Amino acid sequence: MRRLKRRSRTGLATKVAELAIAAPQVVAIRTARMLAAGANPDARDRAEFSRMVPEKVSALWESMFAMSRQLATTQQEYARSAAMKWMRIWMTPWWLSAYRPLTQTAASLPALAALAGPTRPQRQRAAVKLIEKALGPVHKRATANSRRLTRIKKRRA
Repeated sequence: MRRLKRRSRTGLATKVAELAIAAPQVVAIRTARMLAAGANPDARDRAEFSRMVPEKVSALWESMFAMSRQLATTQQEYARSAAMKWMRIWMTPWWLSAYRPLTQTAASLPALAALAGPTRPQRQRAAVKLIEKALGPVHKRATANSRRLTRIKKRRA
């Protein structure tokens, strides 16, 4: 039987909502297992408890790496956009240009201010992408743990 593939691209709001449900559920199940195990946990509980810390550390590192990659990509996009704007100024003949010659400095400042940097929508999209990349590994681990631990819990009952 062919296994169904989950949709990997979910929206930021969906990831946050799923994470808000899955993380407390995982904490509650693991805490209950710790309390039930007491001073003498069995092999399955010890394996679960020793899995927690490396799992969180690897999710943190993956998240930091994904964020740094996204930041580098965003900076490259900004640099490309700025270079294209400046190239357009210098390569367009003056009689076709919307920008006036730099003879009157005060008059040309608004035109040059448009070249200063990314616009507000660009910055907002970049921030959303960065947050999505940061939450990706954490979301993946928390939802997988939630599915796995609820399946184990149902099997034991």
